[in-house]
Amino acid sequence: MPARKDVCFEEAALWKRFKGGDKAAFTLIYREYTRYLFEYGFRFCTDREKLKDMIHDLFIEMWNSRDTVSDEVAIRFYLCRSLKYKLIRANYQYRTASGRQDKFLHQYNQVESTVEERIIDAEISDSRSILLDNAIRKLSRRQQEIITLRFYMGFTNAQIAELMHMKYQSVSNLLYNALGRIKETLETTPFARRLLETFYLFL
Repeated sequence: MPARKDVCFEEAALWKRFKGGDKAAFTLIYREYTRYLFEYGFRFCTDREKLKDMIHDLFIEMWNSRDTVSDEVAIRFYLCRSLKYKLIRANYQYRTASGRQDKFLHQYNQVESTVEERIIDAEISDSRSILLDNAIRKLSRRQQEIITLRFYMGFTNAQIAELMHMKYQSVSNLLYNALGRIKETLETTPFARRLLETFYLFL
């Protein structure tokens, strides 16, 4: 718990420096959070160059409007929300998982590991990771999005509600139903039971 407080404090201090016109703080934000924007944005736009341009424009807009943005924000959430608005305005919609998407995420050197690798410990074999990946692919577009936001991106249900334009209870219901679908898809094995137990710990 103390570590989490330290992170929040450091983020708040970083944002304050950025708001004050500190270019070093702005550069640090760019380097620290760009990979999250790529991993989230690629769920909407598979055009790598187009996505790069949109993220670049987002940071330029953020710098130019630093005097008017809120004094207190969760930086990663703020950036992902802003990028989503840009993508939607450009007529991009959330895409379901695909092999092409996974290939891109693994090749791009700033994108972190896949959702199952973040949730499950490193001892889980590739075959078991594939089992989970296949289960997630069978979910609806919105169910995949909520699983990504909650377990991979680490957003709270309240933040997800804002990102997906849903009521808080609706988010909880959708997440519960998505986990139920995963449970139905996974084979009844000790691994599957442990996997679902791990998911429910985050609810």
